[in-house]
Parts: sequence; structure tokens; C-alpha cells
Amino acid sequence: MARPWQFITLVVVMMVAMMAGEMVTQAQCPPDYDTHPLILMSLDGFRADYLDRGLTPALKTLADKGVHATYMNPSYPTQTFPNHYTIVTGLNPESHGIIANKFYDPEFYATFELGSDESLKGRWWGGEPIWNTVTNQGKKSATFFWPGSDVPIDGKYPTYWVPYNWTISFEDRVDQVLEWVSLPVDERPAWISLYLNQPDHEAHSYGPNSVEVNNELEYVDIIVDRLVQGLEVKGLTECVNLIVLADHGGAQAAPQDNVIKLIDYIPDLFDLAYSYVGVFARLDPKDDSQAGEEAVTTPLSCAREGLRVFLREDLPTRHHFSNNRRIEDVVLDVDPGLTVSISYDFDDLGFHGYDNYFASMDALFVGVGPDFRQQVVVDDFHNIELYNLMCTMVGIEPAPNNGTLGSLRHFLRNPPPPPSLPQEDPPPTSLFPAGDLTPLLNMSLCSGDLTTTEDWLSSLNLTQTQQEEAEGRHLPWGIPLSGSLPASLTLLHHTDHVTGYSESLKMPLWTSLSIESLRLGSPAPQQWSSDVRLQPSTAQTCPSYLPLQSLNVSMFPLFPPAYSEDPSLERVPYLASNGVPVSTYLESRWGQLVGQMVPQWLQLHGPLNLVLGPVFDNNADSFPDNFTTLGTPEVPSDLFIVITRCLDPGLTSIDLCPFTSLDSQAFIFPQTQFVTNCLASERYAREYSAKVSDVEIVTGLTFFPDLDYSNRTSLVLRIHQDIWPLSL
Repeated sequence: MARPWQFITLVVVMMVAMMAGEMVTQAQCPPDYDTHPLILMSLDGFRADYLDRGLTPALKTLADKGVHATYMNPSYPTQTFPNHYTIVTGLNPESHGIIANKFYDPEFYATFELGSDESLKGRWWGGEPIWNTVTNQGKKSATFFWPGSDVPIDGKYPTYWVPYNWTISFEDRVDQVLEWVSLPVDERPAWISLYLNQPDHEAHSYGPNSVEVNNELEYVDIIVDRLVQGLEVKGLTECVNLIVLADHGGAQAAPQDNVIKLIDYIPDLFDLAYSYVGVFARLDPKDDSQAGEEAVTTPLSCAREGLRVFLREDLPTRHHFSNNRRIEDVVLDVDPGLTVSISYDFDDLGFHGYDNYFASMDALFVGVGPDFRQQVVVDDFHNIELYNLMCTMVGIEPAPNNGTLGSLRHFLRNPPPPPSLPQEDPPPTSLFPAGDLTPLLNMSLCSGDLTTTEDWLSSLNLTQTQQEEAEGRHLPWGIPLSGSLPASLTLLHHTDHVTGYSESLKMPLWTSLSIESLRLGSPAPQQWSSDVRLQPSTAQTCPSYLPLQSLNVSMFPLFPPAYSEDPSLERVPYLASNGVPVSTYLESRWGQLVGQMVPQWLQLHGPLNLVLGPVFDNNADSFPDNFTTLGTPEVPSDLFIVITRCLDPGLTSIDLCPFTSLDSQAFIFPQTQFVTNCLASERYAREYSAKVSDVEIVTGLTFFPDLDYSNRTSLVLRIHQDIWPLSL
């Protein structure tokens, strides 16, 4: 039996040991490390799932210790230079201008190519890389081989930098980083980057599934461990934040027939276009007329499985890859494992550059250090979000960028307060008029205009309480904000949907509905009629659509008639206030999505909320066109839909779903397609899927305004690499 004094002695010893442990931990961080330097380490081509091969124990330890993302979504195209520069600027490649590893600028009359003298000129590099942001705010930076760091961007270099020299060993690179992070406080860089060209180099030669790549994984893990152990030896483990990531993943070459030889489809290619080949292939027709574009796109349209052809302005909005003069007119998109050449074979067994939604392009992300949370696995995220995170960690204000400020704040132990949405008064409601309706019954001059009032019109006359009930049901997370859009928005309430109607555009800007079960509404003959809640000055007329017939465009109901709850109100979806101009092509594709897939999701996943509306992005810059210059009716460039479900089963209504269980996917379907790619409906939906934030950017709307910042940001930035399952 232990004596009391022995127990007391044991407790004292344990307390001293614990205090000593705390002192050791505190002693690991010298007093002049009040602010924590950030090291950014890139392992080129380290696919997210390489970590699961059991070959990288040092990296796995870091991932288990700190913040580990299931994957980091690279930017399109998934090439080295565009993505490395995106990481340090927060800009999409179309915005910073490094649109590929090799490209031509028609104003410079010059070609950018890796390693060339031209690539070292600052005129190619747009945006503000973080090393310039650091310098501009009175701090120091250091880079060891980062794309752009050896270029005078805006006349500036990092404080410390090394010209690219592939012969410098990885060990020497790490040792230099350790020297930088150990400098006296007035010389020490706040932000440091380090680049290793493996395992990508071996993956190209031998393929991601090769022994050679596995060997490189083991080697780069040794290098990561060298850095970590070096920090530990210097007593800096608790003083320095470390991010280890990759720019993209990699795909194994298809076992056979993996090279698409353009000359097989376009024998006179050399006469017709300039070509950039490889995974991310582009064509620049020498004749920039429609006929010139057709000469190179028609032979490739539906030519073989795994090949898709786009004019740059027709690329899916989610790519944000249309708004730069350096992007060639025609872009070829291929499945993983395929590549494009003029007429020759490729020896490489590994490729990247594909659509960033392909899982083989997923990139590594691990963050560890005193400012990162511990033992946390986070959802996937887009690499444009990193610049803002790094600026926060270094204590500087970010330059304008394409990321969302605070989107990765959940990575941090002590994040700054979240940004707040701007306050906005709700739009007014267009009320059912009192008195004689006769003058309003035919103001839109439509074939279905009434000559006298009918009973169904009373459904438009909702009381204040009924309007509030409709908003609570169909807008459960708030009325979408329209910001600075000069839309002159007014609300039109119905029992089965609520519409935000633009009086300036004379069409709905959005309509929102919650559905709990399959509805039995049946389409009525398309006899459009006037909406008596509007005024003649704000109502669209049916004759105004007549000039659009030559474009195969007609008035189309935004609120789908098939989702009407009351069969006796079959005329309501054909009020002119619900009409948008839609082509026969889009009507067909939209029917596949809204008429076929949505009912399947409803049956499988339970109650849904839908927000649908037009997109006006006719210059394909991913931002809304100037509403003040639009005609009436203006033909939208696209239609969007945001679909929200609840991940918790068994709910009878979507508004009962806990905010943390909401899940949203979005789609932006184009009005027309210059090239037909013969995609089945599900494949087409995946191609033109989007993040909710993509819809927000291109429309100027803000969704889920009543949610708290974390839940709203999680929803709008969520990436779905594929559409929701349509069956069990």
C-alpha cells in the first residue's frame, strides 16, 4: 500500500514534469518569433491519393497532425505554370494571363514558353503575386524556384530568390530554406516558397502507377522530413507554419489508342490553323471567320469517344477560361489518359492538363504549424482560395483576386472575424390591383390574353400572411441579394413559387420553389397572357419576341409548368412575367435536366429547393453584362439552376433541414453551342455543372443570405466533381 507522502511526491513529480514539458514546448519558439513565418512547399504532380500508398510516412504524419484536405482542386487547365501562379495570386489563369505552359500573345506578337527569355519578361505575368504583396506591405519574402519568382513583375522580385537551376539538389534547396527561416528577425522572410519538380517528372515518363513514381514518392518524403527535422533541430517546430501541396495530379496513359492525331480528321490542318498539342490542345484558325472556325471544328465534332471541342466562349463557365486574348479560339478537351498530336505518337505514360473535375487531377494539401488547427480533415477546395489564406497567416491585406475572403478560415486555430454580407432591403412586392382589371388584361398583347376576368386570376391575389408563408417555404434561406444590379426588382408571389421580376429587363431574374413530392401539373397549350400585377411600362409584350423566331428563340416558362401544384392553375406558368427567351437547343437540354433529372433526385434524395434564372454573359467574361445596355427582350447567354437538398433523410420539407446538412449543386446551361459534342444528358449536365459561387459571379446574385458565414460559404464553394446520383 502506497504511503501518503509517496503519493504526494508522485503528484509533485508529475506536475513538475508537466511544467517542464510546457517549458520545453515554449522554449522551442525563441522570443523573436512572435510572428510565424509561412513556408509553402510544392511537390509537382503529387496526386491527392498518393498519400494513401503508404510510401510517405513523413507526409502522412504531417497530414494526421495538422489540416489535411481530401483534395485540393486545381484550376483549369491543370498545368504546372498556370496553377503555381494561381496559388500565389488567387487568380484564375484567364485573369493572371499564364493560360498554359506555352501560348502566343497576339498583341505582343510573341510566344511564352517555359525557360525562354520571353517568359522572364514581366509583361506576361498579371496580378500581384504574394511576394509582391509582402514587399508592398513592408515585409520580406523568399522563393526557391517558384514560377514567376525570377521575373520582374511590376518591377519587383522576392526579397530573396534563386534563378531556376534544375541541377541544384533537393537537399540543398531545403537547407537554404532552413537558413532563410533562421535569419535575424529584421532579415527574416515572412513568406517562403520551395518547389520540387517531383514526382511529376517521373510520372510523365513512366506513368502514375509505376515503380519509378513510387520511388520518387519515397524520395520527396525524405526531403519533406529533412525540412521538418531541420526545423525541429533549430527549435522552430512551434514557430513556423508549413503548407505542403501540389499543383495538380496525374493520369495514366490509356493502354491503347491514346493519341488523337489531328491530321487524321483534318488533313489540311497546317493550312487551316496554328496548333498547340498535348493534353491541353488548342487550335487558332488562320481564318477567324465562322467558316474558318467550322473548318477545324466540324471534322472533330463527335469524331471519337473522349474528345470534346469548344469555342473558347462556349467552354463551361466553371472553367473561367474564356476572357483572355491569349486563349486560342478553339479548345480541345479530352478524357484522362488521352492526348492530342498532329500526326505522331507520344512516349509519355503519364499526363495532366485535363478538366479539373477529373479525380486524377486532384492535388495534395497539408497544413501544419502553430496557426493551423490540429488533426482536422477538411473538405476539398479550389486552389484560388489559398492566396487569401496565406495573406491572413502572414498578416497582410490581399490584393484583389478571384478567391473568397475568409473561405478557409476554418483551417486556422484563431481565425479573424468572418466578413459580413452587405445589407440590402428586400425588393417591393407587386400587388394584385384593386378595381377594374380590364385595361390590364391585354397589355402584353399575347394570344392568351383574357377578355374578361376568370377565377384563376384570384390565385395572384395573396394576402400579406400568404406572401410571408410563400417566402418562408420557397425562400427558406432568404431572398437572393441582387447587389448593385440595376434590375429594378419586384417580387411576384404564388403559392407554389416566388419570382424576382426585373422591371428593367421585363423578365424574371430568378424564380424559387421548394418541392416535396412529384407534382401532377400538366403543361397547358402555350397561350401566354398578361400579368395584371405589372404595369404596361414594365411588362414584356409577346410581339417583341417575334424577331427572335429567326434565331430559333421563343418565350419559355422559367417556372416549370410541370411543377404547378394546382392543376386548375395551369395558366399561371404562362403569364408573360414568367417568360424568358430560350432557344430550341437549350429548351431540349433544359428539359433533360429539370424535367427528367430533378424528379429523379427528388425521389432519391427527398425535398428540394430550386432557384432558376437567366444569365447575361454574352461576352463570356464570367461577369454579368451591363443591364443598362441590354434590350428587351434580351436573349440570355445561359440559364442557371441552383438545387439544394438535405443530407439528413426522412424530412418532409427542405426548410426543416439543419444548415450544416444542406448540400447544393448548380448548373449553367448555354443558350447555344457552336459545336455539337454528342453528350448524353448526364454527361452534358456534368460538363455544365458549376459551384454556386460560379452562378453568383456570373449573375451578380447572392444566394443563402440568411445563413451564417461558415455554412453559406461551405455551400456556395462546394465542389461536386460529378452530379448527384440518379439511382441507388
